[in-house]
Amino acid sequence: MAGGGKSSGGDFWPGFVDALTNVVIAMVFVIVVLAIALSFSAQMLAKRMAAKIAEQEAELGRARQVVVAPAAEKEKPGGTPPVVDTAAPQRTRIAVAGNEAALAASAAAAKVKPAEHYLQLDFAPGALTVDEKAAKALAEALAPLKARLAESPALRLEVVALGPEIHLSENQRAAFIRAMAVRNELLGQGVAGDRIVTRIDMKASAPAPAVAVRLGEKP
Repeated sequence: MAGGGKSSGGDFWPGFVDALTNVVIAMVFVIVVLAIALSFSAQMLAKRMAAKIAEQEAELGRARQVVVAPAAEKEKPGGTPPVVDTAAPQRTRIAVAGNEAALAASAAAAKVKPAEHYLQLDFAPGALTVDEKAAKALAEALAPLKARLAESPALRLEVVALGPEIHLSENQRAAFIRAMAVRNELLGQGVAGDRIVTRIDMKASAPAPAVAVRLGEKP
């Protein structure tokens, strides 16, 4: 009888060891799967970042060529003035280099022809702020719009941010910052805050970052 009592007391250990082994194997399997998933995600993210950096560098190169060409033409004796955009005769285009040092060094002065209903600030790739030259050009081009606002209380200024791949959250944040920078310039130039409406155009996909300022009616 004593021998029977001893044999029945140690039977649970094999089952406990098997259960613990299965738990450890399952945990190791989960860790291996997570490690593979993280490695794959890191590779995909690195490829996307590399492609985006290359695209930004290409856009910056194109922007520098566009800016340098008019400056070189101006230095020539008897050079012709910059060509005005005739596709939209009511639009004023303002080049914005931003206050970022790397971009401001390569930007030329903005050439502005006042328009009555619509003006657009074309930001250099990576620029988020309005530099001094662009602010001065904006002040000159804004006079007709301010006159229209003074004539009609039903009008307002719509500040609309545009940009490439605007559906991406990172580009939306940059567009919002540019729109707020233009709004602050409008406030500094005497436009009342309740006459300004700021938004991001989620449907339009522009080839380069820009902010449009146009007249609209209050809802």
